[in-house]
Amino acid sequence: MDVVLSWEDQVWIDPDGGRILFHGVLPTVVYPQVMRPRAIWDGLALLAGEEDIDAWEFEETSEKESAGINLTEAMLGGGATQLYLERLMLLDGVSGGRFPDPEPWRMLRVAKKHARPVYHMEPSMEDEEWVEHLEREADQLTRWRTLLKIPLQGRRFSKLLKVAKGSSSPPPDGPMELQVASALAAAWWWLIEESLSPELSLERDQRIASRLRGAMADLRSRFGNEATLMVPSLQVRIAELVKILDSGVEPETANGGTASDDEEE
Repeated sequence: MDVVLSWEDQVWIDPDGGRILFHGVLPTVVYPQVMRPRAIWDGLALLAGEEDIDAWEFEETSEKESAGINLTEAMLGGGATQLYLERLMLLDGVSGGRFPDPEPWRMLRVAKKHARPVYHMEPSMEDEEWVEHLEREADQLTRWRTLLKIPLQGRRFSKLLKVAKGSSSPPPDGPMELQVASALAAAWWWLIEESLSPELSLERDQRIASRLRGAMADLRSRFGNEATLMVPSLQVRIAELVKILDSGVEPETANGGTASDDEEE
């Protein structure tokens, strides 16, 4: 698999002005402060839909009522997520298994606190084309051939993890164990993606890339050609998204709302 798991933030310069800054994150992992981005950014793009943010808010509430309940439910769900989490939780020095997803959630709180625009890169469920895409994803995920592979997922995960370890490296700062966490996250993503056709994955990512450009266009209209759009993204996805942006996708309108929040960072 042609991928490099880089800890360095990736910058994509929009030919129309502004820049998109990709900050790699690992699912459910809290980064130490030294690994948080230092760049100044004007708006936030989340690789999620508005419905996902509602789910994050529910997770935060449920964690306050019963700490660890979301981790327990995720582990009981089995599949690739269980394989990822059960290995992640064995790593000393890594704060994992946290819900809602810590780094995107933290950046969302920062954006709200400072009234910065927030953009959702997955369209809403009112978008018929997107709903149709999700239906085709669901169809592929429930194909009989895919279901027959479920008992073999542990073996496949181990093979993918071996490949990922060859592309991973320890972070310049932070605990060394994050190198293993990085490889685990990549194997988790690859295992999920294997259930979808390459064409369907590309269709999804092209739509997201187009909306990233649309978000950049909206942010540029507010802050000028020097505007920076922050994108917390699963580390393993960044290279593919940058590749699609480099291919010259056209912007799709993605307007960002602005809200204030009294919570601390």
